[in-house]
Amino acid sequence: MIMESHSYSYEDDISEEQDLTFKSFERTLEENDINLTPRLMNTMGLKAKSGKYTNLAYLLSDQSEIVVKVAEYDSEMNFKIKKSFKGSLVNVLKNVEEQVERLNDLRVVIDGSSFKRIETKSYPGASIREMVLNAICHANYFIRSNIKIEFFPDKAKITSPGGIFNASMDDIMNGVQTYRNPRLVHVFDKLGMIENFGTGIPRTMESYKNYGVKPEFKATENFFFVTLPNVNYLKNDSITDPITDPISDLGLEIMKALKLNPGINTIKLSEIIQTNLPSVSRDMIKNELKRNLTVYVEHRGSNRNGGYYLKSKDDK
Repeated sequence: MIMESHSYSYEDDISEEQDLTFKSFERTLEENDINLTPRLMNTMGLKAKSGKYTNLAYLLSDQSEIVVKVAEYDSEMNFKIKKSFKGSLVNVLKNVEEQVERLNDLRVVIDGSSFKRIETKSYPGASIREMVLNAICHANYFIRSNIKIEFFPDKAKITSPGGIFNASMDDIMNGVQTYRNPRLVHVFDKLGMIENFGTGIPRTMESYKNYGVKPEFKATENFFFVTLPNVNYLKNDSITDPITDPISDLGLEIMKALKLNPGINTIKLSEIIQTNLPSVSRDMIKNELKRNLTVYVEHRGSNRNGGYYLKSKDDK
């Protein structure tokens, strides 16, 4: 009832734990040339007028028991990775972002038509980072529950305690900014850990605009759920004859040249390649042809008068 009256602020309430230290938080402040002085503690809201630590101080302290769990599952729902992060939320955010980035796989495919290297993150743009920030900044820490970030083969799911705060789903989809934890947001902003905050959901939707799958958002009274599809799970069907073998930049330049100039010899090939890669020698090109491109390139004719061609799809 108190919460619903909107007169209660968890951040400003007095912490039950008063024996707090701030070593992790102070290290991050020092990295930004900021000292945690008594005056700054007051202006940031870490201390109340009574001189006691607030819940915001607790969230940023070394003693914080707030937990963010990160897990990755295989197709049989067995754990591949299972980690828990707790302590100062500043440190937790850094560690969670690093772990999530490691789990955001990069798929590298070569377009068999243009021979361009196409790199695609499983969770495109700033989507996964924005939703991690959203979960930590907007969580209702009054509710004793963990923030969970789970990676499945086909999606990532982020669950945070606290429904939508002072807004509707349509509001937040349109970028309306409401802050359940405005002081915490201010701290992250002061430390350069967030940017353009309040636009996370629109930016996430924008990241998926070129894909056939879209993020899903669901809110209950006490929880907020985000599901981000893995865009690499169903692959990118728009790529022509995708090549998944690792091919060097030199190899790609050779294949591009042979597509436009089928049948040329290594002398002519070297002249073409060296316009883009002047440091590449003829011997390097010969070596690339013989060692790394035999699946895709063949020599036809005599050694004296023959030349190199790309193999047809049926020959590979």
